[in-house]
Amino acid sequence: MLKTFFESGLAVLYSVSFCLLLAACNDSSHQTIADNAEGFPELSQLVAFSSNANSSHLACAQHYRESCLLEQFPPLGVEKNTPLTISDIEQRLFVSHPWMAESFLSVLSTLPSSLLPLFRSVSAIVIADDIRPSFYSANTATIYIDPRYLWRDEEEWLTIVPKDDFRDQFKANVSFLAVRQNVDSAGIPVQWISDTFSARNTTRTIEQLQPALFRLLVHELAHANDLLPPSVLSSLSPKRTIYQNITATTPLNQSLYDQLPLQDALLFNVADVLYQGASPSDAVSELTAAQAGVHFETEGASDLYSYSNRREDLAMLFQSYMMHEHWGLQDQFLFLSQNEQMTEGCERYSVEWGQTGRIFDPLVYERMILVAEALLEIELPIRFTVVLEATPIPPGTSWCEIINSIKG
Repeated sequence: MLKTFFESGLAVLYSVSFCLLLAACNDSSHQTIADNAEGFPELSQLVAFSSNANSSHLACAQHYRESCLLEQFPPLGVEKNTPLTISDIEQRLFVSHPWMAESFLSVLSTLPSSLLPLFRSVSAIVIADDIRPSFYSANTATIYIDPRYLWRDEEEWLTIVPKDDFRDQFKANVSFLAVRQNVDSAGIPVQWISDTFSARNTTRTIEQLQPALFRLLVHELAHANDLLPPSVLSSLSPKRTIYQNITATTPLNQSLYDQLPLQDALLFNVADVLYQGASPSDAVSELTAAQAGVHFETEGASDLYSYSNRREDLAMLFQSYMMHEHWGLQDQFLFLSQNEQMTEGCERYSVEWGQTGRIFDPLVYERMILVAEALLEIELPIRFTVVLEATPIPPGTSWCEIINSIKG
């Protein structure tokens, strides 16, 4: 039961994505990626989906270890100053198998139209059989999507290269589990369709693919607009690489950290261990679920992954806002302890700290609205008004009790 629950997409121990980004700016033409770095695809089968696509765009998107000149591979909003359409995005869509583009476009056409302007800062969308996990690259201003978000039947599933998310191995380096899931207005977890083919999960409809792909897209589009805000697109240098333009631009996350930064050093260290594979210090190894919750509660992060870096902090806040705005879903965040005497089953875990409606914690809410206003280029009337409250989950609550309340 526990494995099935985790695979359903409700509990996100690790974020849906990772970023190819450097913390410091420099004048290098591209970000260097080690040849043996984990999690990077080969993209050897990549082709343009549209017959009208520019072949040089394909080459730039495929070779994400380098960075093309901006004039060779401009973000969509540089070439077009009128509202973007799905047809515009289709011309920058590169895939290893046609079904991936067909499924992506079918789902995208059903998602809120407020997504489309966010594609202005993107140069391309790549979906390929060996991408896992999804990521955004600052070398290419491109979003690379794991096709597990999009398969609809067994034939499509079988074209995906079997591949684990390399970050899964890092969870053994701490003594607790950090779990984030979407819940409805009553605090009941909402079950999404699994991204894994099985005897009980053989086909998936467009409607079933919508929420997970929407969540992924708003996260990755947040990265794109954070680093290349639409307001700077007209002033970018065509003779510099995409990466050079990005490092010369002040990101939107700077304003967030000038006003409301995260500062907990211990949680930054925990994030380095869980999401970057750093060796744990004694303080991280000995940290309990209850202690982690005490640290987490006092700052305005929506997720533990927010402590990876400023860019992920901003993206997680925006993800929370958009999921609530368009799907009516709140975040529930939990730190679970593990009973080492039990090897499997939900009985092994219990809640040591938890909140339902984490986004309605006043500090989280203020940071989230600040980010949403910056990315959506709007002024929200609810700027400093928290209409609901974050609700604590009593310590000792059984994990079984929570997952058995799942709303299908």
